[in-house]
Amino acid sequence: MDEYYYSKQQFNDEEESGFDIKEWIALFLHYWYLFVIFGVLALGLAYLKNRSLIENFQSSGTLIIEETRYSGGSQALMQGFGVQAGYSNVDNQIVMLTSYDLINRVVDSLPQLNVDYISKGRFKTRNLYNTSPIIISSDYIDPNIYGALFKISLKADGSFIITDEDGAVDKSLKIQGRYGEPLQHNLFFLTVFPVNQQYTNQDLYFRFRSKESLVSDFISRLDLKFVLEGSSVLNVSLTSETPERDIDFINKLCETFLAENLERKNDAATKTMRFIDEQLDTVSKSLSVSEGAMTEFRRSNQIVDLPSHSTEVLGKATQYDEKRAELKLRETYLNYLTNYLKTNLASGAVVAPSSLGLNEPMLMALVQQFNELISERNKISERNPLYTKYDRDIDNLKLSINEVVKNMRASINIEEDDLNRKLAGVQKEIDALPNKEMEMISIERKYRVDDNYYTFFLQKRAEAAIQKASNSPDNNILDKARVITQINQDKKSRTTLIYLLIGLLIPAIFVILKELLNNTIRNTKDVEKNGAFTLLGAIRHTHSTDPILAGIRPRSSFTEMFRVIRTRIEFIVQRKSKITIMATSAESGDGKTYFCTNLASVYALTGLKTLLMDMDIRKPSINNRLGITEKNGVTNYLIGEFELNDLILRKDGIPFDILLAGTVPPNPGELIRSDKLKDMFAQLRTMYDYIIVDSSPIGLVADAYSLAPLMDTNLMIVRSEKTNKGFFKKLNIQLKADNISNMYTVINDVKPDGTSYSKYTSNYGYGYGYGYGYGYGAKEGKKKGNSYTRYYEDDSEI
Repeated sequence: MDEYYYSKQQFNDEEESGFDIKEWIALFLHYWYLFVIFGVLALGLAYLKNRSLIENFQSSGTLIIEETRYSGGSQALMQGFGVQAGYSNVDNQIVMLTSYDLINRVVDSLPQLNVDYISKGRFKTRNLYNTSPIIISSDYIDPNIYGALFKISLKADGSFIITDEDGAVDKSLKIQGRYGEPLQHNLFFLTVFPVNQQYTNQDLYFRFRSKESLVSDFISRLDLKFVLEGSSVLNVSLTSETPERDIDFINKLCETFLAENLERKNDAATKTMRFIDEQLDTVSKSLSVSEGAMTEFRRSNQIVDLPSHSTEVLGKATQYDEKRAELKLRETYLNYLTNYLKTNLASGAVVAPSSLGLNEPMLMALVQQFNELISERNKISERNPLYTKYDRDIDNLKLSINEVVKNMRASINIEEDDLNRKLAGVQKEIDALPNKEMEMISIERKYRVDDNYYTFFLQKRAEAAIQKASNSPDNNILDKARVITQINQDKKSRTTLIYLLIGLLIPAIFVILKELLNNTIRNTKDVEKNGAFTLLGAIRHTHSTDPILAGIRPRSSFTEMFRVIRTRIEFIVQRKSKITIMATSAESGDGKTYFCTNLASVYALTGLKTLLMDMDIRKPSINNRLGITEKNGVTNYLIGEFELNDLILRKDGIPFDILLAGTVPPNPGELIRSDKLKDMFAQLRTMYDYIIVDSSPIGLVADAYSLAPLMDTNLMIVRSEKTNKGFFKKLNIQLKADNISNMYTVINDVKPDGTSYSKYTSNYGYGYGYGYGYGYGAKEGKKKGNSYTRYYEDDSEI
């Protein structure tokens, strides 16, 4: 046993690497027709796939996003109140550009998006945006049918039929109508209008789109990127199979975005004008009353003008009255500002004090900062992390504004007290005037205050109106939307390449799997790799079943292969006659009988006496192959029924003598090991120059073990694409361990192309049923005719 494992290990160590790139290339070239067939099929499928390809286009427009920040002085001032520096506006405006509310407004402004018109061709399905021959106007749509695809069959007579071909709503739906006539159904109220008056028979499809699906679709596809890193030029793009629809959407999105931006900028001016209008309404009423009172007083008292002293006193009083009105205006604004900070933070911007002529630098800076923070916060949602930060800064700013307002109120109170003292002095001078002059001064004071107040508000309202009219959006459209590129223009070539690669990969995988799963000996390389004995020669595949083909075709390459083996045997045994050769095999059906008959024919061509012996006494086959009817042979001699000379056969047309196996005995193993068998071989050696022995398979039964020591040369016949590689390898290891002498290997039935992969089926072979539990079998070879003298015209026929 140790010797067996030693031999096995030694044999495995001597194996060579199994990968040979040239062999694989030759293997692939052998199956070239598979690559051609699958390549053509792949190209055909790729063509069909490309026919159904729908082009995808990228449509894009550009916006210039202006960065709005607080001024440097304002920033420094605000930081003094604990308020952080202003934020860049760019990122917030990008978020706003993709906000649900803005997209919703854009969808509302494009009613043509509500219906998809679709044409179905043999290979392609297209959206007929702006190219549909009809327009569907709907007044009511059942929410359950949004997204369902309906078929509308247009007729040349101006009628149409709507059906649900896919059965998404109702498979039996069939609604008839005419162009321009309202159509009412429980699913929808609609009217179909033709784009032109040329009615044709045509089938189209349409589906209604809900606003929510449209908004979600555009938000998911909207792509915003800066043209260059660090720039504020924003590229707005969409990708789809309908570029015209994307272009309309991008243009409308940019226009709506700019309109909202301008609306926010005009908010402060609008509120200023509203505040001034409220003040003008009150002042105008007061002015009308004071003007009427002064006119009536002058008419009734026939006073045109006051004396110079009275005019001087009136001038002082008017001057003080104007200052009081100014203080009142400041106090009114402070009341407005205080009330706004308490109740109206969500209503937008605060009226700037400069709009009312209040040039208080600190308050102006705080209000400007407050308006900017409110604007920035309104651009984002409450879920944005910056929203809390803006809230925090606004709260800090409110505290700062309230502190400034408190200080300004204290200052106003001081100024009012001082002004009241001065007015009290002027009032004493007025009291010293005559009664009519005093009354006239009082009336004219009231009139002048109201008139100045009214003129001031008119001036400020005009300034606010001018400011509103001169406002423009912070952002600008740089380029209108247009189609930039077709993003899948290389998809056809890519599809063709992928299909071609798959088409070539399938036969390649087939060949590789066939190679890897093939567990048979195919060529001389497999024999040398898996065998333990010297390879003596190779016999090519033939289409003929003639058992003595080498004898009737002596000049063929087939016969020459046997001559090579004959020469090598003579070299091994160091003589040219008196040679005994045994042929065995690993399994049944490996062609050893066919090999023996042809080898005997080659030896017979030398003119020396040659004997072919059938020692496969368990299942003899030579008599069937050569068409011999006699049955007696070796076993009959060994049991003493016949003499040896009486059993040797000589047949016409067969150039060698034949000794059959004889009757199948019940104890073949004992007969093979008998001394009489050895005596028989000794006698035959004296009678013949060459003895060819056809033995039973050594891999299945032990008969060949007993015969091997009696032979000069032992040949193991291996059949290409038939002999099991693993079994052959194990058998060689065992024979090597058993020290079987003079054993050599011959590979049989090698295909002429050298690849040993052609699916030819041989007509020779036989089956074994020895009762040892192996169960190997093959079909019996059939002889065609009785003549073995057929002449072959050329070597390719065999």
